[in-house]
Amino acid sequence: MFATLALSLSLSLSACAMEQTPRFDSDAWKAQRGVAAKDNTRGGMLAAMEAVVQPGMSRDAVLALLGEPDTRDAETGIDTYELGVAKFGVDEEYYEIRYRDGKVESRQWQRR
Repeated sequence: MFATLALSLSLSLSACAMEQTPRFDSDAWKAQRGVAAKDNTRGGMLAAMEAVVQPGMSRDAVLALLGEPDTRDAETGIDTYELGVAKFGVDEEYYEIRYRDGKVESRQWQRR
């Protein structure tokens, strides 16, 4: 039980390590496409971005907000946006948006 609690706390704290911006800035997000992981500031926009990109939204509407994804897997319907490295982290973070029938089905933050 202690190990589970410790792991949960660790993941929560590392996800919060990037300074968060209160409002989503579409132009600032788009400007980070192709930026080196250590310089990418998208991670700080994650909470604000999740507030505007919602399940059921069309892919066209998402692309208008976020721009083209860093990678796209048409076979699985997943767009991936690179988030950079957290302020106190070493792992690169990214955000996947999965589409079904042209609409957001799910979204998830990941680390590699």
